[in-house]
Amino acid sequence: MKEMTAGDDNPRYLYDDLLEWQYGNTAYYSALVILLFIAVDGLIIRGDVLRAQWGFVALAIALLPALAEYLTPLILPWPMKLFITLSLIFHIAGGIFGFYFALYPVYDKIGHLVSSIAISLVIVVILLILVGITGIRLSSPAVVICIFIPVMVCGVAWEYAELNIDTVAGSTYFVNINDSLLDMLFNVMGTCYIVLNIRELLKRESLMDLYRRSIHWKS
Repeated sequence: MKEMTAGDDNPRYLYDDLLEWQYGNTAYYSALVILLFIAVDGLIIRGDVLRAQWGFVALAIALLPALAEYLTPLILPWPMKLFITLSLIFHIAGGIFGFYFALYPVYDKIGHLVSSIAISLVIVVILLILVGITGIRLSSPAVVICIFIPVMVCGVAWEYAELNIDTVAGSTYFVNINDSLLDMLFNVMGTCYIVLNIRELLKRESLMDLYRRSIHWKS
């Protein structure tokens, strides 16, 4: 998670290296192309119109950070943008290519892990922007709560949505209560990974310092 460099009293964290990776945005835009390919494949090659429609909706969602950067002076951290797109790729590909069923349960659990990380990163970025704009101060426990609870609420809402879709459409996305509990476990794991890293970062710097390093504005 962190390493010390010779003659340096301040440890470097993985987060520092991620922010400095010059190909981060390239990875994000490449993931957008993959998501587009999956949606087009579902529509033209497989003729799965319903899932292809959701694929294009997912692409529109994944494009929102790029749109925000285009319309505003804001420059968002690439890990958030990439994980949003990766989580959408997992879910759309799982339906169109049948990975949810062919690779069950491993594929589904990895999808929940990636999605929980993505949502956690979105919340972190929102918190940082609010801190940067308003100057509000949040304690480390408050930050943890602000990240953890919304992700868990999203996880429960997703499980309920699966059950509701099955009831209406006769599909089999909701397997059983044990599967849903395991889904939530992987949601907790992904969220805890982000929370633990943020807590470590907050031990050496404030949220405002983290905001200045993570969120940039075009000159």
